[in-house]
Parts: sequence; C-alpha cells; structure tokens
Amino acid sequence: MINRDASLCKEILAPMSVTLSNVIMLVSFFLMIAFLCYAFLYRQERGIRYFAWVMACRVIYAGSVIMEINSASLSAKILFRNMEQTSLLLVVPMVIFFVLALFGRDEYLRPFRMLQIASIFVFWSILVWTNPYHHLIFGKIELDQGHLAVSKTVYSLAFTLICYLLVAACVFYLFVYLRRVRPELRKPGMLLVLCGCIPAATEAAKSVYPGFAPWLLPISVYCGFAGMTMLWIVIRYRMFSVVPLARNVVVETMEEGILIVNREGSVIDSNAYVEPLLAGAGVSMINLVSSIAGQPIDKLLANWPEWLRACKRMETSELEIAARVNGEERVYSVKVYPLASRGGAGQGTVSVLFNITEKQRQMEQIVKLNQLKDHLFAIVSHDIRNPLAVQASLLEVLEADKATFPLNHQEVIDALSGQVQNTFAMVENLLEWFRSQKDGMLLQPRRLRLTDVVEEVLHTLRIKSEAKRIAMHAEIASDLNVYADREAVNLIVRNLVTNAIKFTERGGTVLVSAEANAGQVIVSVIDNGVGIEEERVRELFDPLRFAASTTGTAGERGTGLGLQVCRQFVRMSGGQIWVESVPRRQTVFAFSLRAADSERNSHESVAY
Repeated sequence: MINRDASLCKEILAPMSVTLSNVIMLVSFFLMIAFLCYAFLYRQERGIRYFAWVMACRVIYAGSVIMEINSASLSAKILFRNMEQTSLLLVVPMVIFFVLALFGRDEYLRPFRMLQIASIFVFWSILVWTNPYHHLIFGKIELDQGHLAVSKTVYSLAFTLICYLLVAACVFYLFVYLRRVRPELRKPGMLLVLCGCIPAATEAAKSVYPGFAPWLLPISVYCGFAGMTMLWIVIRYRMFSVVPLARNVVVETMEEGILIVNREGSVIDSNAYVEPLLAGAGVSMINLVSSIAGQPIDKLLANWPEWLRACKRMETSELEIAARVNGEERVYSVKVYPLASRGGAGQGTVSVLFNITEKQRQMEQIVKLNQLKDHLFAIVSHDIRNPLAVQASLLEVLEADKATFPLNHQEVIDALSGQVQNTFAMVENLLEWFRSQKDGMLLQPRRLRLTDVVEEVLHTLRIKSEAKRIAMHAEIASDLNVYADREAVNLIVRNLVTNAIKFTERGGTVLVSAEANAGQVIVSVIDNGVGIEEERVRELFDPLRFAASTTGTAGERGTGLGLQVCRQFVRMSGGQIWVESVPRRQTVFAFSLRAADSERNSHESVAY
C-alpha cells in the first residue's frame, strides 16, 4: 500500500511532456485562473460570489483533466477523474445559486435552504469517491490504449441527466434575465453565457459518444480560450460591477412604465410595470417576459391610435389613455420620446407611462366639491342674503323712528338691529369670500376718488358706530385718486372699519387715512381699541388657515372670513395688506393700492 501511494505521488509530481496539446491546455488553464481572480475581486457583489465559485470549480476541473491526460497508471487517472466529477457536481448548485441571486429569490438563499440543495450533490460526490466499494456510479473502469474508459450505471446516467436539465433550466433563466437588461449589455451577456456553456456541452457529448472521450477531453480544457473572451466581455462592459446588475432592480421596481420600440415598430424592451397593460393579467413570469418582446406595436397599441401614431412617426407626444388592468379601470399619462443616432437618424421611441388614476379620481371629486360650493353660494345668495337685506332695511326704518317708541321697545329695536346687522355682515363676507375663490373672477379697475368710497362706507356703518358711541373720521385729500375696482375697495374698507368698530370700546375713535407713496396709495384704518396680541397677528393673513373669530367688545361675533376676504381682494388689486398693533392701545390695518397716475389703461378689465 505504501509503495503504491509513493508511486502515485511520484507520477503526479513527474514533469509532463512538452507537446502542443499540453501547451495549449496550460495556456488555457492559466487564462481560467486569471478570470477566476477577476471574479473574486467582485465576489461581494450580489450573485457574483456564486459565479466566482463556479469558476473555481471550472479551474479544478481543467487542472484535473490535464493531470489525467498526462498520467499513465490507472489509479492516477481514477483519482483525477474523481476530482473532475466532484468539480462538475459542485458547479450545478453554484449555478443554481447564481441564478437565484440574480432574480432576487432570497428565500432560497438562506443557509439552511442552500445546505439542503448542496447536500444532494455533495452526497453524490461521496458516492463517486467510494465507488470501488459499491459500484453504483461506474460499472467498469479500465485503460484503453492509455485512456481511461468507464461505463456508467443506470443511476449515474439518470443523475447526470437531472444535472443537465437543471443546468439547462438555469441557462434558460439567464437568457430571460439578459433579455431584461439594457440592449447594449444584452448581446455581450448572451455571448458570455454561450461561452460558459461550452464545457457542459463537451461533457454531454462525452456521455453520448463515449468512444470520442479521448479527443473530447482536451477540448473541454481548450475552452479556456473562450474564458479569455468571457474575461474581455466582463471587463469591457463591467458585467460584474453593480451598474448593470442594479439596472434591473431600478427599472423593474420604478413606479413608471417603460416601453422601447425600434424603428421597425417592434418592442425591444419594457419593464414589468407596463407589460400587464399590454399583455394582460394572470400570466406566468416566463410568459410575462416573452409576451410582448419582439411583437409589433400595430397589435399591442391598436386600442390607442394616438400612442401608436407617435411611436410610428418617432415624434415627441404627451397623451392620456384608459385601460382595464387586473379587472380595474385605470388612466395613464403617456410621454413618448424619439430615439435618434448621433447622425440624427431615427432609431425608435421610448414611452414612459404614469398611473394617474388616483389623480383623475381626485380631480373628479374636486369638480363635485366645486359644484357643491357653487350650489351653496347660490343658496346663501338668494335664500339667505335677500331676506336678511329686507330685515336690515326695515330695522333702519325703525331705527330712524326709534324715539317715538317706549323705552323698553327701543332696547328691543337696538338688540334686534345689532343681531341682524352682524348676521348680514357675516353673510356678506361669506359671499364675497366665495366670489374671491371662483376662477375667472373679473375686477374692473378704473380711476376712483378715494374719499367718495370711504365716505360711502362710513355712512353705511354710521348706525353701527353710533350704537357704541364710536366717532368715525376720514383724513384723505380730496384729489387723491386710486386705480382699482370700486366694489373691491368698498369691500376692503368696509370690512376693516367694521372690524375696528367691533374691537373698540364705547366712546372710542376710528380713523381712516390715506397718503400717496411712490406710485401707490397707502390706506390705513386706525382704532384705539383692545389691540391684537403678537402671536395672533401672525395668523391673521395666513392663507392656509382661518383665524378663529374673536368676540367684540359688545359681544359681536363673526365668521373669521372678513380679513381673508380683504387679503384676497387686496392681492387681486395688485397691493399688499399688513397690520401693526399695540395691545390695549392701538391697531393699524393698512393696505396699498395703485395710484391713478400709474394706471396703464383706465378702461381695461382685469381677470384674476
């Protein structure tokens, strides 16, 4: 036994003869080692770690073939043949893990699952090494003209067939994966897979034609030159870097659909987002991948003529389409962009799809809410405001003849007048706010004498101010003119003066003043009332929130809309509004309007 082992070691370490075949095999072997080293540099990338182990098994296999060919004894050849079989067996689970990693099937890449899969091939490898004791793998092993001749058992042939079927399935899914990557990477990737299949094809030929084994065995090593081609492809296209591998994840998980069409009108690429729209729902992963690739758009886009026309003409277009996907009606926004070569020749189009179904539903809800708002506006305008206006007019008549009534009746008239006036003011503000929110609202600015508008407002609010014994004054030059809509200015001043009366104690004063300043007129409403706290000042004109209405000094209530209405109409008139206040001393509300001298056309109508 010792002598046999010693002679085996001596044979292994003996120098091989220098022949053309050996030189070619050694060069090919070292090319495989170079490829293996490059693969291990990127072994941390997803999937590449398994590919690196595939290459390691391939290197062991090639080295074992070289040693088998250059060995003379039967025992040495059996040793290296067992090493070949072991490396080939371990390639199968590594290829399976590689494909699973590319497709992101992490549930099968957990240690326990991987151990279960690998254990089958490890067990079979043990059977190969222990074949002399049970003969389940090889029935007969002998030397035939210096070459090892073996006869495989039925069990070995069956397991070999299973391994080839598994490898074929993995190769198929690799082609499926490569059809999904960028077009410039697709052909190099497929060439890479084809080069990697040459050793497996050689082994299959050896199994089918055992008599040709002595000639086929070196060919399986010569395939290392194909490995050089593989290495060039990997380096040239950065196949092991994260960029091409990440593209699949990015494109397949993005929330937009991608459809690329060539100049002949055939689909050359797409992602999973768009395929259910075109190919229909309920298809398997394999069918989904191959369902629309290569198909003509005349068939796929027949339901959307505008989209089809844009793709055929290779022109920029933006449109909306409706489709039924997974039993649900959806609306998509489609943007078509032409693809052109550096010379400007059209090469095709890329279409980007966005699901705007939810946006469309929201727009429909907004339309319904706007209709409801307009309906409410009509109700408030006709069914509430008009009766209140009649009541306010009747109460003004009673106010004028109040002295002829008994004292207790006068108190009732005062209370009733105050309530009706407050309610009427709230409804007016609500209506004006609705008006300011309507799209396409027209303001008709023209030359106005400011004193006319202010005096009209003070006269309207005279009864309200007299009820609290508040003195109202106006300090405005009679020749001061503004360029604005009369109704808008009346509304702004009325709201600000009403607000001043509301928050001024009995016996107080309210002053309306104005002055020209650099092409503008600054109108101020000043009162000596309770003032406003600094924290609340910041909320008054915030368009995103309504400041809650505060009770006036005589218990007056409001909607909180008055200042918002003022802000809206001042903005629409091209001015600004602001407030300055000292609590318990004074409040100044001021806003700006264009001076009449700065007007461009005193007869124009302005839409906001």
